Amino acid sequence: MLLVDAKCSILPERERDFTSEVRKIIPLVRREAGCCRYELFSEISVPGAFHFIEEWESQKHLDEHLAQHHMQEYFLKTTPWHSSPTQLKIYEILSSRSIVMDH
Repeated sequence: MLLVDAKCSILPERERDFTSEVRKIIPLVRREAGCCRYELFSEISVPGAFHFIEEWESQKHLDEHLAQHHMQEYFLKTTPWHSSPTQLKIYEILSSRSIVMDH
């Protein structure tokens, strides 16, 4: 399994446009083969910083995701709104477990 953290830095005047476009692709991506998780979070301490947190069954699934037509359209439309290149961190996960914490 792969865990991906894709950090996007978006121009302040384009943040609303960016999140609107992301809302359009999320349901499409979640239906892709091999997608276990696909979320967008904002980094509250850094204006314009967003993180896609993704889980994929394999590198093959991630590669296929990036080549999807809807992703190519998304990249074409949103790339000019970035203030710097997207930074990806990709982790290979051997196993995981869930724990419920009582407070």
